[in-house]
Amino acid sequence: MANARLADSALLPGVPASDGTAGRLLEAAVVAFAERGYHGVSVRDLTAAVGIQGGSFYAHFPSKEALLFELMRLGHESHQAAVRDALLGAGADPVDQLRSGCVANVAFQARWPLLVIVCNSELHALTPEHRGRIIELRQGTGVLFDTVIRRGNEAGVFHCDDPRLALSAIAAMGIRVAWWYRPPALRGDRSPLSDYPQWAASWLPESDYDVDTIAESYAEFALKIVGAAPAAG
Repeated sequence: MANARLADSALLPGVPASDGTAGRLLEAAVVAFAERGYHGVSVRDLTAAVGIQGGSFYAHFPSKEALLFELMRLGHESHQAAVRDALLGAGADPVDQLRSGCVANVAFQARWPLLVIVCNSELHALTPEHRGRIIELRQGTGVLFDTVIRRGNEAGVFHCDDPRLALSAIAAMGIRVAWWYRPPALRGDRSPLSDYPQWAASWLPESDYDVDTIAESYAEFALKIVGAAPAAG
């Protein structure tokens, strides 16, 4: 029922609800895993959610773990592409690059919160081979930001003694957006999570914020973390 109600909602980047049974299983999985965790969801739960027989699952994914890996691969590759495109489109100035990269990073966390929660909570459930691939993607995205921060230091526009520690802080604050913010399509009676953390929402009214406002504010926080000089004027 929840998936039918959210048929036109943005649960996953590049996977519309109409994208066949595999796409519907991915959507059912990202909701269920975000709500109950990977180990709290069975293949039968997923097939029941999309209205197919249990055995039909294996025509689309060889295992539940393979489905989780597909979600995590999709999330990490889409996130990395968003950040990379933002950096490439920002010009040569490290300040503009870091601002654009951080906007893209935080906007991704806010627009795809259920996927972000799964990608950052269930790494332990992957096989060593799959886990290695996801860690490689995570590290690749980190290198993009690390390179910008180091270039900013070299250019004298950043004053950051420990780029890796700064990057850890910037990444952590962006990721946590997924735990408290929900885009309009996933709010109220359209939320797929029955246990939406109301305690988190209570101290920051959702109606006062949108994705762009959050992303741009976090980008300014990131520039302060790396010691960027304030803009002239």
